[in-house]
Amino acid sequence: MKNINFISTSQIKENKNLEKLFQYAFLKDLNIYCSILNGNFYIDSHNYYPIMERDLSTFPDQFDWQNKREVFNNKDFKENFFKNKKDYKEISDAFILGSSPGNNYYRNIWTFLIRLNFISQKEINLAIHRNTSNNVRNFIKFFLDEKKIKVNKYIYLDDGFYFCKNSQIPSFLKSIDVIKFYEYLFPSSGNNTENIYISRRNAKWRRVVNETDFSSHLEKEGFEILDFENLSILEQIKKIQKSKKIISPHGSGLTNLLFGRNNSEIQVIEIVQNNIDKELNKIYLKYKEISEYKKNQHYFFGADLASNDLFRYIKTRNLAEGQHIGSKNIRRNPYFKNFIVQEKEFKKLITNFHKR
Repeated sequence: MKNINFISTSQIKENKNLEKLFQYAFLKDLNIYCSILNGNFYIDSHNYYPIMERDLSTFPDQFDWQNKREVFNNKDFKENFFKNKKDYKEISDAFILGSSPGNNYYRNIWTFLIRLNFISQKEINLAIHRNTSNNVRNFIKFFLDEKKIKVNKYIYLDDGFYFCKNSQIPSFLKSIDVIKFYEYLFPSSGNNTENIYISRRNAKWRRVVNETDFSSHLEKEGFEILDFENLSILEQIKKIQKSKKIISPHGSGLTNLLFGRNNSEIQVIEIVQNNIDKELNKIYLKYKEISEYKKNQHYFFGADLASNDLFRYIKTRNLAEGQHIGSKNIRRNPYFKNFIVQEKEFKKLITNFHKR
């Protein structure tokens, strides 16, 4: 079986032919740069890891987000690629932004959308996944309108491989650069005095099933109960930037901490499951890590697990997120369960939190 060639940044710099494949965009004020690959390459619409047509080279230093390099060690992946690459759908003259195939808000904001800022052309054909929500599409439009970039055509990717001819794909940014960049793009101003509770009552999992037991107490203590899914992304950003205290079950709404103020201006209580095992610990820490970088206070409140309504979800909705996670994983993994909080203890926490 043929092999895919992994090329490092140092190898690119030493080879003029490889260097010609890339354009570089640099933000001097933030010391952030992005490599933009140009040419003919293959991608799959899950990992967005480009493989050059000519010599099957790929570039892990630029495109290895969340250890995606591991996919190339998968025998089925390689067999499928080499067997079927001549038959892949072809797109041409495209800027491959990509987006989460499961329409995951955290992944879209954190990994994909930030790269819109490195488009240099005034007119483009933009490739994103077909499952991208209207909310995210509107945010993309906002970005491009601000930069006065015209989209001649949107190319909607289905699941699977594509051959991209005469196209571009920007590299993925380091985590610290993502945070710095969003702070630069969405500076917060004014006083943040609001207290909010981000509800997940309409979510498929990590919903607090006894939320009604304490919702009136939240309102009594001055917390506004919000459904972020009913707000545009810009409205969510404004709410976070005005907030002093935030309570929320673990979920993608906390991605918006990226846009909040720094230096202990925000205090967060995140509802998580009790007794988190090592496998899930890294996932549960991702929002706290944003707070820690921004030097804000972030605490966990442990909740008991409750079952989810998996059967209704898969049978009646069959949405992209469930397809990509897999029903077996949803059934077994505690990350996809709902929460029950101890009412008395949680009400006491709300009162004490309000008084801080």
